[in-house]
Amino acid sequence: MLGTDNSGLEKVPDDKALANKAWAILKQDMVKNLPKHDLFKTVLLSVAKAFADTNTKEISDEDRSYLVNELTDNILKYHPSIRLNEVPEAIAQGIRGRFGEFYGLSVVTFGRFIEQYLLSDKRTSMVKQLPADDTPRPVPDLQTQFDTARYNAMQALQRKKDGRDLSAIATSVYNFLDRIKLLEFTAGEKYDMMDDAVRELIKELKYKLITAPYAERAEIKRDIDAYTDAITKHTPVNNRQLTLVKMRAKKLALDAFLNNVLLEESDLNLLIECKRDVFVSC
Repeated sequence: MLGTDNSGLEKVPDDKALANKAWAILKQDMVKNLPKHDLFKTVLLSVAKAFADTNTKEISDEDRSYLVNELTDNILKYHPSIRLNEVPEAIAQGIRGRFGEFYGLSVVTFGRFIEQYLLSDKRTSMVKQLPADDTPRPVPDLQTQFDTARYNAMQALQRKKDGRDLSAIATSVYNFLDRIKLLEFTAGEKYDMMDDAVRELIKELKYKLITAPYAERAEIKRDIDAYTDAITKHTPVNNRQLTLVKMRAKKLALDAFLNNVLLEESDLNLLIECKRDVFVSC
């Protein structure tokens, strides 16, 4: 029988653990296949956290706008295959000296963090664990899918404990917990979360409007108006806007669920394991 570590996750052989993690990370869409504003938002949050974590003096709005837009463009140009949730990980490792010394936080510095992360032994090993692109990739069996989804859920809980952002994995973890019937929100609570999600998106878009290039501002204003009308006049939004609202609402719901797990000191790993049969029989 396998033992457990302090996180509650089962200990597995290194190769299997690496393979599961590689599948969990690299099965996600490459940033080149995502809306550019998703990458922009992730870069913006990651850069802001880097400045805060290193206690580096904040730069002007104009300089920050240039840094974030330039870094976003450089990632899409030079590293289009990186996954969204790898960007904050690469920057977090970089500012902690995992890729050597650095002097100041700039476009060049952040770009080096991304490049060195992708060249690191850990990342290249994950890539090697996956089948070649021209090889048909077998769909993992339900037991493997369950173990991977459980791993992601435990990672979400750890991120919550550490005060780290959940955006990159929130939707998939929410869908998994909902599928195994661990989420018990009422219809009214779900509607409230949708409204809260719209308000959050409006707030973020207003901030983004300040830093966005002139060519993108008209679309941002249209989104703000559409979301504002949805709240005040109950008018429908388009499919893209609705998708973003649902994703944000799921993040809020997951956050509320994890808060409750921490407050009640529940064993999330055990709660999930007890639902294995529900997942496999779906």
